[in-house]
Amino acid sequence: MKKVSFEISDEQMEEIKELKEDLEKDGFSSEDCYRAIFEMGIKAYWMERKNPDDKDIRKQLIMLASKYSAMRFKYFQLVRDNQTLDIKLKGYEAENNYLKGLSGIRTDEE
Repeated sequence: MKKVSFEISDEQMEEIKELKEDLEKDGFSSEDCYRAIFEMGIKAYWMERKNPDDKDIRKQLIMLASKYSAMRFKYFQLVRDNQTLDIKLKGYEAENNYLKGLSGIRTDEE
């Protein structure tokens, strides 16, 4: 993974902040927002270069690519949250079994 830094104008930063706020409302972290915005820009640039004549189709594809990008990041976050919850659940189950053993309660597994 690479880290990128560059300077942008104040107007562009305001537009990025608006996009970031919209993505954060959908549950994205700040870092994922910036990553999604950057990826959308790259896709828009390549689509512009490859299809300079097909404006309507290009706009539709850019919109679909941006939605897909946002969904991928949301999926990644949900998978990460699910893994965290699974680890916590395993810990709670182990603690529960330990406490049942201390109190002398029989479990179905025995």
